[in-house]
Amino acid sequence: MRKTDAFRRAAALLAALSITVSLAAPAFAETYYYIDDGDITITKDENGQTVKQGNKEAENIGADEEIIITTHKEAAATLESDLEGPAAEDTGFGPVVEDNYQPAAPAQPEDADQPEGADQQKDADQPEGADQQESADQPKDADQQEDADQQKDADQQEGADQQAQPQQAAPAPAAAPAASTPVNPKKDGFWGNTITVINNFANTVLNLTLKDVKIDVSNDYDFNDGKAALSVQGDGNVTIELDGKNELKSGYGRAGLEKNTSKGTLTLKDDKEPGSLKAEGGTGAAGIGGSENNGTNNITISGGTVKAIGGPQSAGIGGGNGGGGDHITITGGTVTAEGGPGGAGIGSGGEGDGDGGSHITITGGTVNAIGGYWGAGIGGGGFKSGNDITITGGTVTAEGGTCGAGIGGGGWSSGSGNITVSGAAQVTAVAGKGQKLNASGSGATIGDGYHDEGTYDEDGNWFPGSGKEVQADINGLTTGHIYHEVYNEDGSLKREWWEFARPKPTPDGPNAPAEESNEVDLGTPVLHVETLEGDPLPFNAQQQGSTLRVTSDTLAARLHGTRQALEALREQGVEQIQFVTSFKTTTLSVEELLAEGGSWFALEHNGLVSRQLSAAQAESLKCRMR
Repeated sequence: MRKTDAFRRAAALLAALSITVSLAAPAFAETYYYIDDGDITITKDENGQTVKQGNKEAENIGADEEIIITTHKEAAATLESDLEGPAAEDTGFGPVVEDNYQPAAPAQPEDADQPEGADQQKDADQPEGADQQESADQPKDADQQEDADQQKDADQQEGADQQAQPQQAAPAPAAAPAASTPVNPKKDGFWGNTITVINNFANTVLNLTLKDVKIDVSNDYDFNDGKAALSVQGDGNVTIELDGKNELKSGYGRAGLEKNTSKGTLTLKDDKEPGSLKAEGGTGAAGIGGSENNGTNNITISGGTVKAIGGPQSAGIGGGNGGGGDHITITGGTVTAEGGPGGAGIGSGGEGDGDGGSHITITGGTVNAIGGYWGAGIGGGGFKSGNDITITGGTVTAEGGTCGAGIGGGGWSSGSGNITVSGAAQVTAVAGKGQKLNASGSGATIGDGYHDEGTYDEDGNWFPGSGKEVQADINGLTTGHIYHEVYNEDGSLKREWWEFARPKPTPDGPNAPAEESNEVDLGTPVLHVETLEGDPLPFNAQQQGSTLRVTSDTLAARLHGTRQALEALREQGVEQIQFVTSFKTTTLSVEELLAEGGSWFALEHNGLVSRQLSAAQAESLKCRMR
């Protein structure tokens, strides 16, 4: 880049800064540091904040300043973008141009004596004193044309600075710093430097932004020198804003983003430009959470795209090997958590004497939690239970690893419970598969992992059972649901079932029968559920949009109704009927049933088998009408 271009960029930057200074100052300023200059340690206490980098002395910064960590390359790219994009236009400078650019002459008063045409450019070439009288009649700013490579606003900076003096200092932009020698560069834009954040000032927040930071200190072959790419410590809270693409890979026994059981809360958010984080733990450590032999607590994710991958015996988000995962909350964003072998997706690590996964709350966002071998999707790692798990919103998929529960305990655990699904939460709970090699059965969809359940046949052959299913509290469900899935070891579907909101009956509601009712009153015609022998069964029915869901908590049942019932449902806007029993869900089209032309229709469930009767068969049944 030519020198004159650099001058114009500097001038534009100064002008932009002066305009920013004249505006109301923000609640806190920003201070930039560069991960390619070495390790960074940030400390906050009652005396303020300090930042130490590499071998330099720690420097004091404002107690409420937000610290932005990025790279020299990213800072230079940001500056380039700001000076050539909308930010530059706001300053009045516009994009930087080449040396042949000629700025427009300054506006002159109508009665001013002005040179004509091309004579305006001749002043610099004329002898001293030439046309002095004519020049004296011009405004002083006309002298700014003496240097054709400079813009007029460069000389106006002094005045702008004087006006800005009474105002508070504005945050320094991410100007490209002076050239420095890179410290610990690695391939693909990664750096071998670490970030340590310590907030020892309880009930305060240390604000940090990660902007396109990529750290790799993984060294799983060195058992004695594991480093955490980023660690958070102390009694105070730490909030990390995610901007751009960030990646953290830690060494043996250290979490990708490490937070052990300190009292403070770690919050990941994405309130500014779109941001993401991928955090990978070393052997025995979580992706986000505890290091080896340590649990974690007080972690909140409110936004961004976050992927956490745990090392062996460790959770994706939660405890390290032998450590529990407590008070983990997700309120938004897109979160993927993969436990290492023995670890939960979200919750605890496996083995050891630590606690399981507990007080895990999801209120929004899209969450995919995948347990490692013997780990629950959400809850406990191997040999660990999962308790006090609450899902009130969002879209959640929880898949247990081999022998682990979808939501609840890991393999060879018991005692999981107090699981609540409410509101509009859409939950898919997938039981971990069994494994014939170890004579192990599958985990529960919601409940315990496999724990030595099973039976012997007459020849003494062992048939493993599955983890104990636990009924989740769904009393608060509104438009949400739980979809349960159990698969065979070969990946084929073994069984599935749904849970929807249970309607609360009203005395006069035609489609809200009491619990003991076995029919929906649609005026004269009826729609009801009965055993395969024709005895009435209790059921629940609820219309959600264009779907009528009819649920009966039984293995075998028949849905039976009249053509008049179908016509009445169509008048009410129902397009399909969903019949749900313990192991089977079938959906029927109202229009297709009517097209069959019979006066009755019937659908039978018997375990995993579904059978729709012909119109003639349905009419021949002597169903019992109440």
